[in-house]
Formats: sequence, C-alpha cells, structure tokens
Amino acid sequence: MTTESKFAASMSQIVSDNPTADISCLQMEAVHEQVVAGFFRSFAELGLTCNAHFNRRILKQNGDLFQLLSYPGVHVDYPVMEGAHCWKAIASRVVDEDPKFIFMNTLQREGIAKWIEQFDRDVVGVIHNPKLFAASEACIQLAESGRLTAFCLAPYVVDKLKDAVPSLRDRAHVHYAYEVLPPGVDEYESDPGVLNILIPGAVNYSNRGFEGLIDTLRKTHSNLPRPVKFTIAAGGPDRARLEQDIKDHDLDACFDLMPLDARSGRVPYRLYVQCLSRCHAIMPLLPQGRQDYLHQKVTSGVLAGIGAARPMICPENVGEAYGFEPVLVPSDRPFDVSEADLSSETLQDRRQKLLRIRERGLEHNTNTLRETLSRR
Repeated sequence: MTTESKFAASMSQIVSDNPTADISCLQMEAVHEQVVAGFFRSFAELGLTCNAHFNRRILKQNGDLFQLLSYPGVHVDYPVMEGAHCWKAIASRVVDEDPKFIFMNTLQREGIAKWIEQFDRDVVGVIHNPKLFAASEACIQLAESGRLTAFCLAPYVVDKLKDAVPSLRDRAHVHYAYEVLPPGVDEYESDPGVLNILIPGAVNYSNRGFEGLIDTLRKTHSNLPRPVKFTIAAGGPDRARLEQDIKDHDLDACFDLMPLDARSGRVPYRLYVQCLSRCHAIMPLLPQGRQDYLHQKVTSGVLAGIGAARPMICPENVGEAYGFEPVLVPSDRPFDVSEADLSSETLQDRRQKLLRIRERGLEHNTNTLRETLSRR
C-alpha cells in the first residue's frame, strides 16, 4: 500500500457527527482515556462541541467507555495511530474541524508536543507526570509560548508542575477526574448480606498492596466483622500470580475475579462499570512504599471511589492527601479490614460525604474551564 493510500485509509476511519467543533480532543497514547470524561461533562455544560480522537488500541484493550458515558455535542472515534500517515490524517481532520482549542490528554512527551506545533491554536493539556513534561524541550517551548493551559488531577500535582515549569504558574489548574458512572439512578445498599469491596486498577503487585492483602487475609479472614468479598475487575501483569496466591492460601471464598477478555487479557469497561456500580466500598490498596501516589501523582483507585461515591477503606494519610474521610484501617496494618468499622452507619456516612465532595469537584471543574477558556 502506498503512503497516499495509507493516508486515505486512515482518513476513512475518522468520521464525525460534528463537521467542525469548538474543541478537538486527542489521546495519542493508549492510556488515561477515562480521565477525559469529566472534561466532556464540563464541555457539554458549557455548550461546547468536541470531537475526540482516541488511539484505536484503547478500543481493542478496554472497549468503548463512551458508549456508556455520552454527552451532548461530544463525538468520540478511535482511529489507528501507528505511523506518520496516521498522524498526518489526524492532523488533516483537526484542520477541517477548525477548533478554537486543541485538547491533549497525556501531554508530557516530546513527539506529541512537536506534533502540536503545526497548529496555530491554543492548547489545553492534561499533564499526569510533571517530571516527564519538564524533561521535554518541546513541552517547555509550548509552555513558554503562552498557548498552553495545563490541568493536573490533584492540587499537589499542580504544585509539582508549577515548581518544575515556572512559566505555567498562572496557567496550571486542578481538574477532579471524578466522572465514572453513567448518569441515572445510583442505588447504594449500606447493609448487604455480603459486603462487596472493589479493588480498582490493574493487578500489579508493585503498584498495589496485593501481597499485603493476601498475607493479612490469610490470618484474619475467619475473624472479619461481617461477610466480605473482594472484587477484582481488571487484568494486569500479576493477575495470574494473584489467582495462584488465592488458590495457595485457600482464599477463594474471599474473592470474586471478573473474567478477562480472551484477546486483550483485560476486563472490558462494560463489566468494570457494572462492578463499580454494584460495589459497597472500595479499597485503593496503596502499598506503604508508594508515597509517590500521595505527593507526585494520583491513583485511579481513589478517583474511582470519589467518582462512584463509594466509601474507601484505607489509612488516614491517603484520605488526607486526596481530601476525603476514609473508613479507617491502621497505618501499620493498611490491608486489615478486620480493624475497620464496616457498620451500615459508617458506610452511609462516608457515602454522603463523598457525594458532596464529588458535587463540589464537578462544579469546580466546569467553573475553572469556563474561566480559563474565556481568557484565551
């Protein structure tokens, strides 16, 4: 296939409900797409149209989250993003859309920042890793051009970005990425027969304390204050190891593992969102050694918990970092749910407080976007 025919094929994949749009949104890497949902909600509330082009690998890996979460004026498609011809096709589509702004999710790498240079438009970018952003010459040039408005997902990440990139001090803001469940009735039962505790995110023993949880349950599962089952709704590099640990320690009754897609090895969004809507509590399961999730970047487990307004079982320092009141477990035994107050009254109390936090966060997101975009 010639370069021109590849270009034509790439263009044919990008079909939009909005011939033009106020915002062209791009996710070049096959990660972090769920973060954009909260921005889409605010765009719709502000009456802005948006065409979003996400890497096709997201669709293959996780399914289409935005069939479950849809917003007026927002269109999402999934073109292939492999090779120069694909990037050329997407650039051509952005030009045709004639947006007021270009929105880049995961803006922190040299190649993507260089690609943006071709457009004479202001840029809104989500920066997940200030250290990576600051290490890129093209990212720094974009920041110093005055065209970039940056968003991070926690106040302490914004502070890190401002320290690393002083030119963004007046143009870096926090966005609370709490939009997770589809709109509609969100029923919550605080006194079920079996308490369903969801552990969100990939099964990775380095990023989450699965080893500590297994070791704790091995000693305490027969002494829990009420029947508990942990739901695992993800694949990951250590999923097989977790399954073996559960088997080896005879803990099958404590876990409910969602089936993996045969091709991707992951749990599709459709099933994950069901698990999130049905759970009674969430355990972020942050390892004691991963202080970076409290000071430098965010964990999707906490964002999912606030988005779904589900009580979160964790030590006090996690709640302090993210601004919520947890169902407490001891800091020296952070995976010991036998020490947690799992009463119906406590769960309902935390649930109501998280609903208020979520509402304030979503209101903040829309107001901040309204103010920042009106200045551009």
